Amino acid sequence: MKFNQNSIFLIILFQINFSNYFAQVLPKPNTSLNYNQIVIKHSPIKEAVWYKIIISEYDSVALNKAISTNFITDSSHISIVSNLNFGKTYKWHALAYNNKNKIINKSSEYIFSILKNEYNDAAKYKISQTYNTKQTDKYGIVWLDKYNCALDRKGNVVWQFPRKIKTPLVPDNLVDLHMCNNGNVTLSNDTSIYYLTKDLDVIWYKHTNMLNNQVKVKNIHHVFNQLPNGNFIALGATTEKFKLTEKDSISYKYDNHIILEFDSAGNLIWYWELKNHFNIGLIKSYLKKYGSKNNKLDVMLHANSVAYDSTYSHLYLGLRDFNRFIKIDKKTKNIIAEYGQKLTPDDTTIIETNFFSRQHDVKPIAPNTVLLFNNGDDEEKGKSSVLILKLPTNNKNKIEKIWELDLDIDSIYPGKATKFGSVQKLNNGNFIIGGGMNGRIIEVTPDKKPVWDLYLQGKSLPIFDWGIFAQYRAYYNSSLYPYYFSVVQNKNEIKIVNEGTEPDEYVIEIILNVVSKDVKSIQSTITKQINPNQSISHLINNKQTKLVRVKSINSGIFETLKITE
Repeated sequence: MKFNQNSIFLIILFQINFSNYFAQVLPKPNTSLNYNQIVIKHSPIKEAVWYKIIISEYDSVALNKAISTNFITDSSHISIVSNLNFGKTYKWHALAYNNKNKIINKSSEYIFSILKNEYNDAAKYKISQTYNTKQTDKYGIVWLDKYNCALDRKGNVVWQFPRKIKTPLVPDNLVDLHMCNNGNVTLSNDTSIYYLTKDLDVIWYKHTNMLNNQVKVKNIHHVFNQLPNGNFIALGATTEKFKLTEKDSISYKYDNHIILEFDSAGNLIWYWELKNHFNIGLIKSYLKKYGSKNNKLDVMLHANSVAYDSTYSHLYLGLRDFNRFIKIDKKTKNIIAEYGQKLTPDDTTIIETNFFSRQHDVKPIAPNTVLLFNNGDDEEKGKSSVLILKLPTNNKNKIEKIWELDLDIDSIYPGKATKFGSVQKLNNGNFIIGGGMNGRIIEVTPDKKPVWDLYLQGKSLPIFDWGIFAQYRAYYNSSLYPYYFSVVQNKNEIKIVNEGTEPDEYVIEIILNVVSKDVKSIQSTITKQINPNQSISHLINNKQTKLVRVKSINSGIFETLKITE
């Protein structure tokens, strides 16, 4: 692995700031958390073989008598604790034991609290379950944007966006809420995109006005995701005017959708505008045939999804109201393929299919293979579905439907979603489907067997009837800490423990005391994949090694360890 001057600069920063990493205690003392699945982290103790954490729950007002006390044992100085109670205060400390089960250290006592849960009001929200397969639905959380929450498999809130906290964000407009692999959160609220810690501290954000010196953007909508390479992709738009003829006295409008890519610090590094590459003549011929939408003289394309393929060479942009999605070459910015329904005789470049209409959440999952949520015809009757399509590599071949699930899988809840909707393929091969306007979140196997679902209903006032609580998108994570790990030194080796809930690999960088042109100061290796709750040891020369930096392949999170002799 090659290293540049930036790597050396980071090393200097590590040398200056390494003490900050080891002094960190989690949860941060005297803080209030908006989630109840937490990491308890304390200082590792030399010669300690295992630890006991004593955590006591108190009423948020009175701290003189504990409501309950739990004991957690762990071989690591990091433990993930779930199912704590919202609206309570907790005190905890850790005991370190040696190989003779003798206490060799007692930590300080720390206090944290968890905010009251604003989303468990039974008068406003109702969650029902109809399927329950214990082997498959025990773990994991699902993020629901319109609910402003992440729920566990029983429908209990694990993470919430409290409405009463002081923040520039308006949660009522929140869409595309989900958690990145590194544990941070992304979301959009029409005019801004936010990259936050799970504690709702803003890492960076962009309002549309902040982009005007590079590209005009009126709103940022539907999509804001972190990419595997650490960059971010978002979907924006402006409204463009045009006339059918030069002499026409009436101006019409269409959506000029804009794909935005940001680097890890929030700098705009690439963008693509539909008006520069899409056939605007097709918009005009569509207008002549079908007229304007909603008597507003608008032609709606309504882009609602954008995603890269695994090569980062191509992007797929979904245009709902044109019943199509398009493939874009990243380098040239040219549209190299279009898939969907032929709109007018002038629509000659489309690779035709009637497999989908008013689609949502188009995403590539394999070479020339896409997964999408198919809303279907814009009417209350009928049914929606989820599709996997094999795309042809030329105009002579047809699109192949290789998997389909109709959402009218039972008579309990409606199978039709007039809008919204999402689908995500999980690591186990199953699919998490967000039913959009039908209010249903369901997991199914590849052979279409439902294993878990939730049905959401809500009402704004007690006197109203229960109504469907639609969600724009639903996302799955195995926990709030999918790729979390710890690193400790044991004489002439370091031990990496996968504390998270997903398998992971790690880059180990050994920084030596020697700095010379003739001697490599950095040695690097990549571990094999380590499963959750398992560990791997790596030998080091503790006399020559100054620092060890370990980085998660899947999350980009790193830990730095100062080596002692």
